[in-house]
Amino acid sequence: MSKLFIVDDHQMMIDGIVSFLKHEPHIEIVGVANSYDDAIRKIVNSNLSVDIVLTDLNLQGKTGVDLIRTLKTHFPGIKYIVFTMYFERSLIKELMDLKVEGFVEKNAPQEELKQAIINVVNNHSHYPDDLMERIKSYATTHNEGSIKDAFASRYKLSKRELEIALLVIDGMNTEQIAQQLQLSPATVSTHRKNLNNKTNTSTPLELYKLLQ
Repeated sequence: MSKLFIVDDHQMMIDGIVSFLKHEPHIEIVGVANSYDDAIRKIVNSNLSVDIVLTDLNLQGKTGVDLIRTLKTHFPGIKYIVFTMYFERSLIKELMDLKVEGFVEKNAPQEELKQAIINVVNNHSHYPDDLMERIKSYATTHNEGSIKDAFASRYKLSKRELEIALLVIDGMNTEQIAQQLQLSPATVSTHRKNLNNKTNTSTPLELYKLLQ
């Protein structure tokens, strides 16, 4: 059972999440907090065992980013899901620097929140469709010139690896890329492995970050 800690400055939001998740057999809510200081006191000062922290970014006092950064210095094994209304490019980059595993928009259906927790528990990332659309739009807008030159040159990518990188950012999986490029899935998997090794990435968001 995964131990979840919730941080939000609106008690009604916390109450709603707790009510929705309290009967989930694989999720145990071990605590809640309304602010950065409250979370630090309950997790760090009490040495609380936590697997996942679900946090808003707009907290009283310091921000959710500050909270994640502080907790990582004390408990590097905790995973994080950011729960917010805003996903600006600069914010995404900052959260990617912190290796945040999940993003959920506050207006998303409750089932998406549950799925995000399940994905993160199983060592997968979780990104909302809207965020992926922004990545797709950015990749489409910037898929000429600077990326083909600077990006490929910086990471010593082959023409095929660059082509696959742009399709990954575009949201395609291995099978879809194979169909698009008329390659076998095994060949695409090999190229993706090489791409990940050269860029030290494993997700579309991490590739997106390199385009900044």
